[in-house]
Amino acid sequence: MNMPSTFHTDPVVDSLMSAERQRCGYVIILPGIEGYSWLNRRIRTGLVQAEVPYAIEIYDWTRRLPRAIYNLRSRRLHRRQSRIVQEKILAYQQRWPQRPVFLIGHSGGGAMALRILEDLPEKTSISGAVLLGAAISPYFDFRKALQHVDRKIWNMTSLADVIFLGMLTLTAGTLDGRHTVSAGMVGFRPPMLSIHEIAKFEEMPYRTEYWRYGHLAGHFGFTAPRFVKNYIAPLLMQAEVRCPEIEMNDAIAPEALPNPASS
Repeated sequence: MNMPSTFHTDPVVDSLMSAERQRCGYVIILPGIEGYSWLNRRIRTGLVQAEVPYAIEIYDWTRRLPRAIYNLRSRRLHRRQSRIVQEKILAYQQRWPQRPVFLIGHSGGGAMALRILEDLPEKTSISGAVLLGAAISPYFDFRKALQHVDRKIWNMTSLADVIFLGMLTLTAGTLDGRHTVSAGMVGFRPPMLSIHEIAKFEEMPYRTEYWRYGHLAGHFGFTAPRFVKNYIAPLLMQAEVRCPEIEMNDAIAPEALPNPASS
């Protein structure tokens, strides 16, 4: 099965999607409604600086500006792009079973990460998802998404993100169609969770120490490379990294999944 490719190429994509990295794990970065930009590239930079050994891909699920509101509210776009990312995940897991797989979503991408998770086939799961200022309603029921993570969903929030996750989503709406402040600002207000579900979900509100790492509490601070390096990468690296323990059948496995840059 071929892995659907992103719409953009970049000089570093080849090395970050190498077979050596793919056999360690896979991280998909989902941009906000602005699409492929300096913001998601900063997330990637932070992961590289932290020496995360996994394959790292920025997948642009959006239609290009000036269609930002369309990206935020189009259910048809969300369904179509969710299926594409699911295909990526399933293709990777078929080629490299039992490897860590993570989604990292900023703003609208954080909301998309939940949509992708809840749409995964039954008995399919990934390691986890990191939501960075997710543009989704605090009342969104993420329990179905929790069924498709082995470790955890981390929701990073900031009460100071009042422009994008407060005023903007109050007027334009969240990705799930509610006119409210976002869960990326105030956290989720979920229904009653079971003990098992509680263990798989963690709210991570803004801490003043983040200032030292370039996260100044605003919407763009979630993507600061030093913040990503010191606070997001360690979440991913808690998963088992099997790179030094590659079995012989991995060494003779079919060639690596297609590179976005090569398509």
